[in-house]
Amino acid sequence: MKKPLAYSYVRMSTDIQLKGDSLRRQTERSKQYADEHGLELVEDFRLEDIGVSAFKGDNVSSGALGKFLDAVKAGRIPKGSYLLVESFDRLSRQKLNASVSLFFDITSNGINLVTLSDNQLYKAGEAEFAQLIMSIVVMARANEESEMKSQRLSAAWDAKRRAVGEKKLTGLCPAWLELSEDRKNFHVVDDRAQVVRRIFEDSASGQGSFVITRRLNDSGVQAFGRSTGWVQSYVTKILQARAVLGEFQPHTKQNGKRVPLGDPIPDYYPQIVDENLFLRAQFARGKRRIEGGGRKGGALRNLFTHLATCGYCGSPMHFLNKGVGPGGGTYLKCSHALRGLDCVPTAWRYQDFERSFFLFVKEIDLAEMLRASSQKSEVLILDERAVALAEKKSELELKRERTYALIDDGAISVEFLTTKLRECEAELASVEHQIADVDRQRQEIREQQSISPDELRVLIDQLQQMEGPEAFSQRSMLATRLREIVTELKLEVQGSRPRQGKAAALLDAADIDPQERSQILDLIERSDREAQRYNRSFSVVLADGVSRRVVLKNDDPASFVAEVLVGKDGAISGSDRGMPIGWSDGWDNVFDEPVSV
Repeated sequence: MKKPLAYSYVRMSTDIQLKGDSLRRQTERSKQYADEHGLELVEDFRLEDIGVSAFKGDNVSSGALGKFLDAVKAGRIPKGSYLLVESFDRLSRQKLNASVSLFFDITSNGINLVTLSDNQLYKAGEAEFAQLIMSIVVMARANEESEMKSQRLSAAWDAKRRAVGEKKLTGLCPAWLELSEDRKNFHVVDDRAQVVRRIFEDSASGQGSFVITRRLNDSGVQAFGRSTGWVQSYVTKILQARAVLGEFQPHTKQNGKRVPLGDPIPDYYPQIVDENLFLRAQFARGKRRIEGGGRKGGALRNLFTHLATCGYCGSPMHFLNKGVGPGGGTYLKCSHALRGLDCVPTAWRYQDFERSFFLFVKEIDLAEMLRASSQKSEVLILDERAVALAEKKSELELKRERTYALIDDGAISVEFLTTKLRECEAELASVEHQIADVDRQRQEIREQQSISPDELRVLIDQLQQMEGPEAFSQRSMLATRLREIVTELKLEVQGSRPRQGKAAALLDAADIDPQERSQILDLIERSDREAQRYNRSFSVVLADGVSRRVVLKNDDPASFVAEVLVGKDGAISGSDRGMPIGWSDGWDNVFDEPVSV
């Protein structure tokens, strides 16, 4: 005759109890009971809720006990099986109605319940009156004990929070800090704090967690704690930690998940990272999440990743490395054409484009962007301040939206949330005022600055000849700054030439004489060549609304045929073959596709 199945359920409030004898004791009791009563103990179906609360019912809603009940109701566990528990308080510490409901949910679904501590068997659907009374008393007592424990813990933590200025809530702290013996203060571990600041600086300059981790390990920087080396997940955790700003966010558990409890406590820890640097790092990380980061090589050669697109089809320009030799070098080529699809297959030598870009997009101050951080000019400091304020504004707007959501939820008083919203709106107004002030200062300084063409060429040479770790750091920073400043960059590798195909298609559709068709196309060809419409060109749109289009000489990346600027107010200026350009010169659509047909 086949033995009935028995399942042993183990629940412990914390894994500290595992260090004692609790798990072994419960397991051995289950085996002994099964042997003595002719049951087959199922050991490959592990019913363990370690660190899962029975007071809040998490073991039923999301734990192993809930999964067991689901399996019973689905028929995967046969009726007449046994559930072995040490005592009722292992099953539930909820209020009495929930605990009694759980008891009947088990037994009414055909499961025999056994409490090993008193050797009681509660048969499926046949529990005796005296047994029920005893079980109710035990479950009520378990809830009262848990309720009292919860109240005591809550009161203890409330008292700790009220005395936070006198004594710290817990000895646990970030790895760059240590608690004083009197538990009143945290002390900064200077060498670790320096490492953390460098991590944030690298992140703000455009380096991702993978690259930062590799640098730390390659440089032999000692990892925090007992780890033998740095890992990417820990670097990311540091970059997310507002503890570097001095904040401490208390947490609590809800439905088995760790959730924030109340507002963060400011100035709880010593601040080791400036808020501007923290916000710039968050902004850079956000840009990488949206645009994609990628694991970059040692030189970070392409400054225009996620920026440069084909002016004909809109596809990204792919960075192509052909190696060394006469036909080698690096190029930008339409990714559409690279896959053999219908677009211009001609490539643009990368160094030529980089030189042209920095020579002619005068709104981008390469001299300021290449300054070492120790020699930051006023305008670069203002640029970084602008990025930090923009990220701060985004954080406040998100906070405001979350507050609105709480009003809709109705769980918190409207008066309290109204106060929070007013505080948020006041902070937002202050930040917006600061953004406007910084923008004004940046504009005033830039209007006063100038650099000679020769000085700019020297800077570009230095940038392109730079090698080693310094090159990676500088170019990472530069690439990040470009993504902040530039919103659109289109490259037309053959100028207006791609439109020639459309002209031919129009003539074919008109069904004209082949000889006449050939003459018209030859005329268009000569006209385009004389007007230099086949010359490479690019257009750029900046975040402040200024736009620029440059038509270059094909044999000299440092010379142009036409240079057109559209200001914030829409006014057009520039030069075409040495002649000034104004409103009446037919450049109304200078940023559209090439217009030659």
